[in-house]
Amino acid sequence: MQLHFRNSYGPRIWIAIMYYDPIGCASYGQWGTRGWWAVDYGNSVYVLNTNNRYAYYYAEADNGAVWSGPYGPIYVPYSAFNLCLNIGQTGARIVGLREVYIASDSHTVNLIP
Repeated sequence: MQLHFRNSYGPRIWIAIMYYDPIGCASYGQWGTRGWWAVDYGNSVYVLNTNNRYAYYYAEADNGAVWSGPYGPIYVPYSAFNLCLNIGQTGARIVGLREVYIASDSHTVNLIP
């Protein structure tokens, strides 16, 4: 199953995800974290191919709007990252995530206000 995000908000949006990765993150809670994807208005970005129907995301727009939630939290460095849950870096922020149910083989989360 593929997970995509579409910017239907306006300003550029930056996206970070948490996804089930029992092989790559076996020693770190079995969940991986990745970011950042930049998505301009009207565009979509592909972020994940998975066999798990659940993933989690955090997004923030250039104007300060945020899509966060009660899941996680995860560490998000200011530059691109590919880590496992509970692995932080100096200067990383801690953010909460929203859950997404991947309902089809190609699922798109439409980011709107």
